[in-house]
Amino acid sequence: MESSTRNKVGGESAGTAFHERRARVWDRWTMASIVFILLVPLPIARFESWPGGDIVLDRPIMPWSHFQICYISYPDGMPVVEFHTFQWNGRLENREGSYPVDFVWLSAEPAVLKWQNAPEIVLVDLHGKGETLRMKTFWRPLLLWPFEALWRLR
Repeated sequence: MESSTRNKVGGESAGTAFHERRARVWDRWTMASIVFILLVPLPIARFESWPGGDIVLDRPIMPWSHFQICYISYPDGMPVVEFHTFQWNGRLENREGSYPVDFVWLSAEPAVLKWQNAPEIVLVDLHGKGETLRMKTFWRPLLLWPFEALWRLR
């Protein structure tokens, strides 16, 4: 009876050691995967006023990312919605030419920028100063993107 108890305990410790070893390997692979994902560069879209250079919006671009610019045309008074989507490489769909892209509109009122389902950003300052909206795309590792945003807030 004593030897069967000893084998049972010994078997459990061998099984426990095996599972602990597998858990350590899993932890290493998980950590390496997280670090890899955070260091992979992603395209980022930055909307800023031009020529002022004030940043209006800064977002990472995913394949499903899109934005709208809405305004009331002048002198017609008709509402206009410009819908823009991105390609896999961060460039705007159906847009020829080089980056940065300037969005110029003749509007009686301030235009509105809407990124996907986020709240609308009314471009009052741009309208008041007579500036235009410029979009730049660039690639940055995901890990550095929030640190840059914090640096700009400083």
